[in-house]
Amino acid sequence: MSDDVGHRRRRFATAAGVVVGGAAYLLTLLDFGTSTTRTANGLGFASNFFDLQARAFMAGHLYVPDGSLSIEGFIQRGHEYEYFGPFPALLRLPVLMTTQRFDGRLTVVSMALAFVLLAVVTSRLLWLVRDLMYPGTEVTRLEATALGVFLALALGGTTLTYNASLPWVYHEVYAWAVPFVVGAMYWMLRVLRRPDAASIGWLLVFALGAVTTRTTGGWAVSLGALGIGVWMLTGRLVHVRRRTGLWLLGVGVVALGVGVAINYAKFRHPYLFPLEDQVFSSINAHRREALAVNGGTITGPQFFPTAFMAYFRPDGIRFVDYFPYLTLPAHPAQAYDGAFLDQSYRTGSVTSFMPWLLALTVLAVVVLFRPGVDLHRRMLRVPLVAGVLVTGGVMAYGYFAFRYTCEFVPALVIGGAVGTCALVHAVQHRPRWLSVPVVALTVPLTAFSIGASMITGYSAAATTYGGPRLIDYLYLQQRLSGPEQAGLVRTSTDLPASAPADVLLVRGDCDELFLSTGEDAQPWLLVERRSAVVVARLGRDTQPARVPLVRVDTEVPSNVWLETDGEGRARLLLITNLGTQPGQWFDVLSPGVVRIGVLDRPELGYAEISSTPGGPVGFLRTSEYGDDGVSRVIDIQLADDPARAAAKGIRLSVQPGLTPPLCASLEAEG
Repeated sequence: MSDDVGHRRRRFATAAGVVVGGAAYLLTLLDFGTSTTRTANGLGFASNFFDLQARAFMAGHLYVPDGSLSIEGFIQRGHEYEYFGPFPALLRLPVLMTTQRFDGRLTVVSMALAFVLLAVVTSRLLWLVRDLMYPGTEVTRLEATALGVFLALALGGTTLTYNASLPWVYHEVYAWAVPFVVGAMYWMLRVLRRPDAASIGWLLVFALGAVTTRTTGGWAVSLGALGIGVWMLTGRLVHVRRRTGLWLLGVGVVALGVGVAINYAKFRHPYLFPLEDQVFSSINAHRREALAVNGGTITGPQFFPTAFMAYFRPDGIRFVDYFPYLTLPAHPAQAYDGAFLDQSYRTGSVTSFMPWLLALTVLAVVVLFRPGVDLHRRMLRVPLVAGVLVTGGVMAYGYFAFRYTCEFVPALVIGGAVGTCALVHAVQHRPRWLSVPVVALTVPLTAFSIGASMITGYSAAATTYGGPRLIDYLYLQQRLSGPEQAGLVRTSTDLPASAPADVLLVRGDCDELFLSTGEDAQPWLLVERRSAVVVARLGRDTQPARVPLVRVDTEVPSNVWLETDGEGRARLLLITNLGTQPGQWFDVLSPGVVRIGVLDRPELGYAEISSTPGGPVGFLRTSEYGDDGVSRVIDIQLADDPARAAAKGIRLSVQPGLTPPLCASLEAEG
């Protein structure tokens, strides 16, 4: 076979894998739409953290404005800091230096750029692994097909695709951390194969990228570079001059030094965060208890059994007979061996969502670590071990969420590449009736992981954003599921503490519609709430007065009052934990009727207050987290003291709004 044919097969396999994997990732990132500035939730929370950090850099310091990070801020020396690495913030500087228009709206673009880097380094790593394992052999059609399918799996069938559904800081860090680690793996192999200044320089670049994005990946890459340096200094790599090892030691030391310096500048510690100083710890009793039980931290070997069960249990996925047909486990990850967890959410496992990648990685361990392997296979051990080291942080961390399985992706990518190459070369010279089915089996396994990542991401985007986005999702569930969804609908006058995941609860006469999440921290999502109008009728003898119209019993109760001046004018007053917010005075025209509208916006967690005449006034919070860390939806009380108003010459009544359409549709189906 000519070199041209081999190169064409490589290019075709690479292009096909990138297109399929890229389509899965980018469709999920855009939420199957076209908005490149969307955020994970209606308020844009956590989609602007890196913009805040970038503007802090522009001002010449590390701290951000007080209160800007909400529960994620760390209070140190009178200032507020974020614990995320600085690279994604540095990436934003060229845009933020020229305009404020895109503040808080750059996460999607950033994650798309991260995918481009992932596609480049994963493709190059795959072919380098192949050439190290089987140098000088031709790329067959069967091999090109198998490697193209693997590339689609590595790019579109991991937790990174699920993460793409939520463009906020928690997922953006992984979007960059994984390609930096995978890229560092590639340059490790380049350095081991043929060390030169360019390869060592690029390894340093990727090590710095990793350590300034996420500590676990950065430290693992740095330790990998140090390991290579030591290996070279021993003289066992006969094709490498020993002193080259000093340069590799320098790469590891410099990358570690940069990571330590950044963390120390913020928190006065080489790598830990002072969780006792996080805002969340000050308002969450469970976090404080977790810190006390675990000796002031939430890391340690006591969490390993729980982590192993959460991230590797074979039943870490749930199949249902209604859309989306497969989803995360019904309950948050459970503690084992008496571990006292900080936070725990519904967590899909590597075994269930990425089974083929895990199987290939197990095969890779056998291939690379059996006795008597050649030098090239021993070289491949280094990036695989570095990838496993990345996972050390989450395996000893008392906080469990599906996004943390991204920590396993670098090891699965390098392991999967080795395993795929080994499998193909083991079967490709077998009879065709055996080799082709073995390779063909990878297609449905790849399709499963891609589909599972996309569909769980689609669900997460809807439930996290809420409001109209969640309503559209449930309408789609209704169309695709029919009677199966109808079996999820319950009715009640009260809202129970919890219910099985995915239950749809109708409260009252379609006054409210809730979705059960299965989570401990937020057991119910408000989907729809019937709007209402408080009608105030003012007579000619109306006195100067203030009368209560709306009350929401948040921790600091919020109220809406109607104020009159006795001269034919009125206005609304919003009194919340932020103080008193007065509306504009307006004339009360004949026949003396003022209508006060109350429209709940579940995607915001607030109810919008307006009046006719008068116009919009402001918002009242209708959900909040208690000291136990559980989010609750709060009732809205309307015109509950009409006698007080009547004494002032104001008659109050309540007119319910239209029946929420999704709730009405669900009841009709039932």
